[in-house]
Amino acid sequence: MLNVLLVDDDLPMLSKLKNMMNWEANGFLLCGEANGGQAALKLLDERNPEIVITDMSMPGMDGLALINYIAERFPHTQVIAISSYSDVHYVKNSMRRGAVDYILKHELDASILQAALAGAKELLAKEQEAHEKTIHMQKQMQQNQTTMLRDFVRDLVQHSYGSEEELLLKADKLDVALNLRMLTVVVAEWDSRRKLEDRFDAKELAFMNGSFMDITDNILADTGNAYMAPIENGKFAFVFSFDTNSKFIWHTIISEALSRIRVSAKRQLNLVISCSVSEICNKVETLPSYYKDADKALQERFYESGDVVIWPGLQRKEASSVSFSVDVKLERQLLSLLATLNEEELILRIDELFARMGKARAPHKTTQMVAVELIHLVNRKSKEAGIAEQELFGNDHNPYQAIGKFDTLTELKEWILEIYRKLVQALRPFVHDTLYSDNTRRTMEWIRRHYAEPITLQEAAEVIGVNASYLSRMFKEECGQGFTDYVNHVRVEQAKLLIRTGDTDLKGVVKQVGFNHYNYFFTVFKKITGTTPLEYEKQQKR
Repeated sequence: MLNVLLVDDDLPMLSKLKNMMNWEANGFLLCGEANGGQAALKLLDERNPEIVITDMSMPGMDGLALINYIAERFPHTQVIAISSYSDVHYVKNSMRRGAVDYILKHELDASILQAALAGAKELLAKEQEAHEKTIHMQKQMQQNQTTMLRDFVRDLVQHSYGSEEELLLKADKLDVALNLRMLTVVVAEWDSRRKLEDRFDAKELAFMNGSFMDITDNILADTGNAYMAPIENGKFAFVFSFDTNSKFIWHTIISEALSRIRVSAKRQLNLVISCSVSEICNKVETLPSYYKDADKALQERFYESGDVVIWPGLQRKEASSVSFSVDVKLERQLLSLLATLNEEELILRIDELFARMGKARAPHKTTQMVAVELIHLVNRKSKEAGIAEQELFGNDHNPYQAIGKFDTLTELKEWILEIYRKLVQALRPFVHDTLYSDNTRRTMEWIRRHYAEPITLQEAAEVIGVNASYLSRMFKEECGQGFTDYVNHVRVEQAKLLIRTGDTDLKGVVKQVGFNHYNYFFTVFKKITGTTPLEYEKQQKR
């Protein structure tokens, strides 16, 4: 709908215009009517009509003065002039100032009015199309300019230019101000970048990347003579240029800019950023080596738990030559603690191992090999107990690949500790006292391996090789609960593990742990735990 404003000091004529046609059926909406040029001014500001139909001969401000006002203040508004007589002065000047038509009142009817409105509508459409083309071209030029600037900055930090003259010429074309004797490069990277790549799809990552660059561009523009280029998804280079030798000013400007970028990224995108600042470079051709040094120094965040800014000139602690591994002694300790379900001591031993590696600045490959050995131990123990890998590793179907995705030692440690906590919980229903007979232990082991399937006492007795009645009596005497009760306990413990991982809905949980009926699962779950599955799920989410 196009808004139309009617202007005429002749009230009967206004009424005639209003009722001459079905405005809305033809795509127009009467947004107001004024009884003179002066009265129309206020409505122009308030209603912002696309089309104005105005009488030419009016007291005070006549139609010609109104058309001039509209041409100056509302250049995109189309005007249709109407008059009681064909005054050449009015016709020429109204058309010269942009009126799309001049209609005599005694000739005016619905078809003529509709034709004039159609002409105005067509002109509006052409103007809109031209405006959109102009906007598109401006955006395209801006994007091209931004792309060329990013390419320029990327080349600046990764490749050497042939000469300073060539570099300055290109910088001048891009409106980039550089003091080639006072440059600093900052390497910035999202923490947990590889984990983010697993969590989000390509479209989501591209949106985050673009949003982060927009935030950074705005902040660097405020900083002055500072520019940014993406190196790869989640990794960026910032180049700062200074006109002063003051180390204090240098540190203050970079520190404030990085602080604003990191705070904004955390608040708006939930991204944690670590940065590494190079020394001041006074020869532009050597800037790529400064970039490499800053990039290498960024690896220090592995020992700093991420979310850091690493400044140049700080004394770096050299990596220790001490070797680390899960040796036989530690392996026996961990297996013993798993056997007794001593979670607190187990976590303490692993925590101490990572603390020693952090203190010694153990090489990344060493820490990763230790993580591999710890995962080996988990896999071995879980296979012995018949525990599904998904219960322990969740979506990390290949935990060995996951090891290489952690940017900090703390993240790697917490991931390992969580897996061991899950292992302890998964083992709880299956730890057997040495007083159990061989037949009872074998029965419990069989239940543990087949709980997700339909199982019966008779089937278990046949597998063990004893009479079903004998097995039932013996099992209850030694375990303190009947065969079916024990099966239900095992299934409920497995259900709790699945609910805690949050990867499966409750209906899926019911099927995966061997229950045939949803309602029966609820009844058994509440009887054993004292709470319903839904309540337990809410507790875990909290």
